[in-house]
Amino acid sequence: MHSQHQKNTNGWGDILFLGSGIGFMLATPLVVSIVIGVWVDKRLQTFPIAIIISVVVGFFLTVIQFYKIIIPFLDKRSNIKK
Repeated sequence: MHSQHQKNTNGWGDILFLGSGIGFMLATPLVVSIVIGVWVDKRLQTFPIAIIISVVVGFFLTVIQFYKIIIPFLDKRSNIKK
């Protein structure tokens, strides 16, 4: 009974949820960082310095979020297969 519950908690629903979350997670920080960079560049008249900096920061935030979501999911899947 316990192994059946573990199998169900890591099925298609989890995979679909993870996939949709990853898409949103990858797009949001980059879009927000570009908007903030454009706004800062307009205010300080420093085009394109703030955009470049904000995109780099957004990329690193995306990598950190991706790592925090994917690694526990992969660990959970590998523990079930053992």
